[in-house]
Amino acid sequence: MWDLRAADWLTIAAIILGPILAVQAQKFVEGGREKRERRLKLFHTLMATRAARISVDHVQALNMIDIEFYGRRVLGSQRQSRAEKGVTNAWRNYGDHLNTPSATEQLPLWEVEGYKLFITLLYEMSKALGYAFDESQLRRNLYSPQGHAQLEKQAAAIRKGAEELLSGEKPLSVIVYSAPPDGDEVPADTETTSVSVAERSHQ
Repeated sequence: MWDLRAADWLTIAAIILGPILAVQAQKFVEGGREKRERRLKLFHTLMATRAARISVDHVQALNMIDIEFYGRRVLGSQRQSRAEKGVTNAWRNYGDHLNTPSATEQLPLWEVEGYKLFITLLYEMSKALGYAFDESQLRRNLYSPQGHAQLEKQAAAIRKGAEELLSGEKPLSVIVYSAPPDGDEVPADTETTSVSVAERSHQ
């Protein structure tokens, strides 16, 4: 047995280690494919919800960026490619902006700046995933029906009104009629009073 040549030992080692290395290589390839698919799904969600940036799907996708573009851990430290670092830096800038409150009079400027940072984030993600978009494309090629904007505005107004009413900040107008005799019409001298929900709850 010990008279085997080096070539024979290499052949034996290849026979033993070949299947093991093949399985590990397959796992590595599958892991890379799954990671790319998750990143693509994230990017597709953000692209599809560009006109609805307060939607649940959009917010959830933003919050997954740090995980999906984290990179690798090597000997206990983080290792990112240049593309991954570009994505996470763009998200950090955009996230800081979103978490910075704006005065009401500065809100239009705040929204414009936020949209620029969001487009930069999409651009960095598109580069990392191999798309040939430019920032003007991402900013311009967007469709948002006017009806959707109206529905969102109405829904926001309803939520705000309900909140003001329930908190007692805004009163509820009530029309009080005197009880007419049977068969008579409702008298014209009705009285309108405003009662807040908070006051009503203490009566």
